[in-house]
Amino acid sequence: MARVSVIIPTYNRARFIEDAIQSVLNQTYKDYEIIVVDDGSTDDTKDRVIKFGDKVRYIYQENQGPSAARNTGIRYARGEYIAFLDSDDRFLPDKLRKQMKYIRRHPTCRFLYSWFYKIKLKKHRTVKKLIKSKKCKDREQLRYSLLTRQFTIRTSTVLVKKSCFKKVGMFNEDYLYSQDWDMWLRLASRYSAHCLKEPLVEYLSHGKNRSSRKVSDYHDEIIRNTMNLYGWDKKAIQQLKKKYK
Repeated sequence: MARVSVIIPTYNRARFIEDAIQSVLNQTYKDYEIIVVDDGSTDDTKDRVIKFGDKVRYIYQENQGPSAARNTGIRYARGEYIAFLDSDDRFLPDKLRKQMKYIRRHPTCRFLYSWFYKIKLKKHRTVKKLIKSKKCKDREQLRYSLLTRQFTIRTSTVLVKKSCFKKVGMFNEDYLYSQDWDMWLRLASRYSAHCLKEPLVEYLSHGKNRSSRKVSDYHDEIIRNTMNLYGWDKKAIQQLKKKYK
């Protein structure tokens, strides 16, 4: 049984999916499985995935959205840990090795993320920018920093122990946007997140990114639910603002 299950949800990303898969196959850490969840693609995504043969587990489902695709991957996963990879992103070769090395040194860690590169594709050049996700001192600072959106945890950088989802629940399938932010906030209700302060992923920013097409309609609901989950009110937020300024 693989130690890490790499879940790649995809929808009409035939242009990128092979590079995403290959970036996992290029990992220096080899104790993993790859699960591609095709969320109803109408392009040639399937043909591009199945040519990898038994190196990849391909699962097709009718289009239900990114949360449902990730949840399907989690249910099928055999690994102790879950790594997510969006189908238009790429792991750098040492991503899993460095994260699992960190896990071995910090056995209580359940939730790990890292810095990443943002790659912007332009006509005649590629722009590469390092994004430094914040490392928090404790779970309270993590909760406050995430809730107030002081930094972003890129989904493709995350490694989570699978058993955590039994405690906090699965991705909210009602959310077509910001479902990852909602998940990190729920994980932070129970676990302290650890940050590797080095880039381990390349995030491709392009015109067809789901997040670039529409501002989320769900932020108010996520904030309200999180405040209830943490037992916070506006006064608590003001106190935390002074504490972590």
